[in-house]
Amino acid sequence: MKKTHENRTHKITFRLNDQEVKFLDEFSKSAGISRSDTLRNLIRKIQGDASIIKTDKLLQTLNELAAEQGRVNSNINQLAKHANQYSHLDPKVFAQFNSLLARYLDYQEDMNRTFRKIYKSIS
Repeated sequence: MKKTHENRTHKITFRLNDQEVKFLDEFSKSAGISRSDTLRNLIRKIQGDASIIKTDKLLQTLNELAAEQGRVNSNINQLAKHANQYSHLDPKVFAQFNSLLARYLDYQEDMNRTFRKIYKSIS
């Protein structure tokens, strides 16, 4: 966001109802910016120059995804433990497990790359 204020010579005044001002205030607070910056960002977004991110909802979603990824990792560890205990299983089962595990690891790597991009874009 540009920090230059010298070009801001126009003052705009308009009215909002209680619901609209509450939404503007909550949105601004969740994004960590002022009302004015929220409205400027909205104008830039309409122009195609900026993205508005509701960081509280984004972080909540990322937290839920990370928790789900942790549960999947736990399940994979349990499957591997059972596979090691029952060595008399058909080798095709091991081959299929290894194939699925490789696919999962690819997905996990893609997710981690995406998480890093998201963190970089909001920090």
